[in-house]
Amino acid sequence: MRPAPSETKSHHQGRNRELTTKTTEQNQADQSNAYYESPLRRPVKLALGFNPVLSAAEMAVTASQAEKLGYDSIWMHESLFQRDIVTCIASMAGATNTIRIGSGIINSFTRHPVAAASTFATLSELSGGRIVMGIGLGSFPTIPLIGHQIFPVEKTRPLRRVKEYVEVVKAVWKGEKVEYDGEFFSVHNLTLGFKVENTIPIYIASLSPMTQAYAADAADGAILSPALSTVKATERMVQNVAAGESRSGRSVERASYMMTSIDPDPSKAQQAVRGFYFFLYQLAEVVNAETLVPYGVTEEKLKPMKDAWKKGDIPEARKLVPEGAIEALAVVGSEEHAHDRVEEYRRAGVTLPILMPIGNVGYALSSMAPK
Repeated sequence: MRPAPSETKSHHQGRNRELTTKTTEQNQADQSNAYYESPLRRPVKLALGFNPVLSAAEMAVTASQAEKLGYDSIWMHESLFQRDIVTCIASMAGATNTIRIGSGIINSFTRHPVAAASTFATLSELSGGRIVMGIGLGSFPTIPLIGHQIFPVEKTRPLRRVKEYVEVVKAVWKGEKVEYDGEFFSVHNLTLGFKVENTIPIYIASLSPMTQAYAADAADGAILSPALSTVKATERMVQNVAAGESRSGRSVERASYMMTSIDPDPSKAQQAVRGFYFFLYQLAEVVNAETLVPYGVTEEKLKPMKDAWKKGDIPEARKLVPEGAIEALAVVGSEEHAHDRVEEYRRAGVTLPILMPIGNVGYALSSMAPK
């Protein structure tokens, strides 16, 4: 196994609108990419994850293809400035029959838990019980833009907020009259007007060790990395979930997003990551340089790229990204190498890798297909 650095620092609140715009321009899933029959298919449990940059109709097509290729589930991030993921989830549900469909995630600020409970109960009804509710605190760069604080956590108490959210959702789904007085959410004399026929799994996403442990107490799964994480950092997050499992006496799914770029030409796969705006943002402003030293990437080597980023010279910043940083934080390269990299995360304890394909998306979907 390659040496793997430690976890990234917390997200900042910088370059918010520009980040959203540039990520959209990357158009994560290029529908023109051709699918092919991979000789390296392995019968394993895999999922796909997407940003809401495609139309609901395009996501329906992608979900149908994913179902035929044997993927366990398809997930979509929520964004304040992109397409509505509930609409996209409904579109995907109507185009498929067996694949699970999840929010990965909705935030705990813009959707009240009562409204979210009703929405996801309806989606579950529509899909025949294939919906997963993924919830989390919310997007660190964007939530402050609409007047909500993320930091300091001593004041905002994210674990308390997530706990209350889960408790309210579960209470609503029971179909009984809900009376709830929390620090963040209150519900009085409310009963859901229809019966929830199917069990709706809840997955909790967080980078906080305490919240990751809580996921094992109260949820059906934990979503670890939002896209970029080293194997070692992921292993520590798995250990946090395991601590919660030991406490609760139950086990949960350990899902983790993995930015994935695969191409018959590995250099093209690397270029796709190098050109992806979200990757540049994370590397320039979020990732702790010390965590990349085992990959031969020092602060000194990162400085030219960071300087170009600060000047707003994005083309130059892309050129100056160290190759080792790409290898450390993403699943990238040839088909065989990508399978090996995903297996490293499995050995670290991930039970549901959620591949977030960029670049040659059609090739990635086929080459990693479980069947």
